[in-house]
Parts: sequence; structure tokens; C-alpha cells
Amino acid sequence: MGIIADNLIVVRERIERAAAAAGRDPGEITLVAVSKTKPREAVEEAIAAGQAVFGENRVQEAQEKYAIPLPGSELHMVGHLQRNKAKPAAELFDRIHSIDSLKTAQRLDRLLDEAGRS
Repeated sequence: MGIIADNLIVVRERIERAAAAAGRDPGEITLVAVSKTKPREAVEEAIAAGQAVFGENRVQEAQEKYAIPLPGSELHMVGHLQRNKAKPAAELFDRIHSIDSLKTAQRLDRLLDEAGRS
């Protein structure tokens, strides 16, 4: 196993303990591995270790890293989304966590609707 796989094991164990302490099912918790500044090879290693959900905070970096989709993965936008980046974000990300203005939300909603996505 590599360092990424080892770290994922440690984090998953911490999630299980925290969920148990809170009386929650650990299966209800989604681990989003933030892959910003990490190379695509690191993401591929994490996928091989069972990680499926990744977060990026910059649209441009995500476009480069995920230009070829990684099967079995889900991509989340976790950084500030500028209105002028809404179109590429709508095309690339499965979820967007960080909308801070009504105008950006409306633009994103329109773009996703046009693409048949929500």
C-alpha cells in the first residue's frame, strides 16, 4: 500500500469512531478528498484505494486534471465559484458546494437546466 491508501484507512477509521460517538451510521457520511494542488496520479492512487469523491477549489485546475474523466469518481467544487466560471463548472462538477451569490446560483441553474442536469 502507498501513503495515500494508508492515510485513507486512518481517516476512515476516524470517521467510523466519530460516527459511533455521535450515534450515526458511518455510511451516511461522505468523505470528500480534496485533490487541489495534487497531481492526477495521486487521484488515481486514491481511486485504487477506494476513494470515489474528490473536491477541487479551482475550476481551471480541475479542467486540466479531470480533462479525461476518471471512471468511478465524483467531482465536487469546494472553492469560491466566480460567476464567469459557472459554465465550465456546470459541465465538469457533479456537485457545487460554494455558491455565494444569487446571480451565480441563477446562472448555474440555467446552465444546468439547459444541459438536462440539476
